[in-house]
Amino acid sequence: MLETRAASAPQSLLGSITRSVLSQDSAERRLELAKIWIALGRHRSLELCRLPGRVCAAADLARIQRLGEEMAAIADCDPESAAKYIDCNFWLPFNALRIGALGLHRSRPLRILDLGCGPGYFMASAAACGHDCYGIDAPVGVLTDVEARVYSELLAALSLSERVSPLLIQRFQPMQLPADGFDLMTAFWICFNRHQQRDEWGVEEWHFWVDDALARLADGGILHLELNSHPARYPSLEWYDQPTLDFFRSLGTVQRNVVRIAKGKPAEWKTA
Repeated sequence: MLETRAASAPQSLLGSITRSVLSQDSAERRLELAKIWIALGRHRSLELCRLPGRVCAAADLARIQRLGEEMAAIADCDPESAAKYIDCNFWLPFNALRIGALGLHRSRPLRILDLGCGPGYFMASAAACGHDCYGIDAPVGVLTDVEARVYSELLAALSLSERVSPLLIQRFQPMQLPADGFDLMTAFWICFNRHQQRDEWGVEEWHFWVDDALARLADGGILHLELNSHPARYPSLEWYDQPTLDFFRSLGTVQRNVVRIAKGKPAEWKTA
C-alpha cells in the first residue's frame, strides 16, 4: 500500500519503481509487477513510466490508505475480491501498460468512455495524459457490497466520481449512455456478455451490441474490447466460439482476446 505523502515531495522514477515492486506481499506478485515495469520500459517513453507516479500525486492517498485498512481482512480471505484493487502500487503500473498499448500517452486528446470502469485506474491514467474520460459500471444494486464500497471510494480518491454513470448492459437493449461522440470506447475483462453463465452471448447479441456501440462513436472512433477467457466452453479458441470469432474478424482485428473495431477510417492518434 502506498504511504500517504505530500504531493510536493516527488519521487525519482527509480524510487517509484523500487517502492512499487518491494511493496508487494509475495515473490510471485513482485515478479508479476517487475514484468509490468519491464514491459513499460519497452515503450521507451519516460512520460509513460512516470505516469503511475503522476496519478498518485493527484490522488487522495490518505483515503485509499484508510480503505485499505478497512478492507485488509477481506483482501486476505478473498484475494480475488474487489478489495484487491486497493493496491494502487500494482494497478496503476498495470493500467499504464494499457495506456501504452493503446498509444494514449502519445496521442492527441481523445474523448474516451471506459465500460465497466470499476475503480477507475484506467480513466485516471488516461486523464493524466490529457484525455477527456468518462466511465460506466453496473448500478450499486448489482454490485457486491465489497465492489460497491471499493469502487466508490477509489473513484472519489481519484476525483472521478462525477464522471462515472451507473448502467447495466443487457442483451438486445441499447445502452443509455450519458453522452456520445466518443473517439475511443474501451471494455477490459468483459463480463457484461454473461461471461461463464449458461446464456453467454453469441453472435446475435454481439452484433446488436457492437452496432449500438459504434453508433456512439465519432467518425474514425475505435471500439477496443478485451475478452475474458472461458476455456471450459471454448477449449481451442479460449475466448469465443468460431462464429463469434468470424463476426469480430469481419468488422475489425482480433489478436487473441483483444478485439479492435473502427468506425470508418480511424483518425491517427499518435503525434508526430
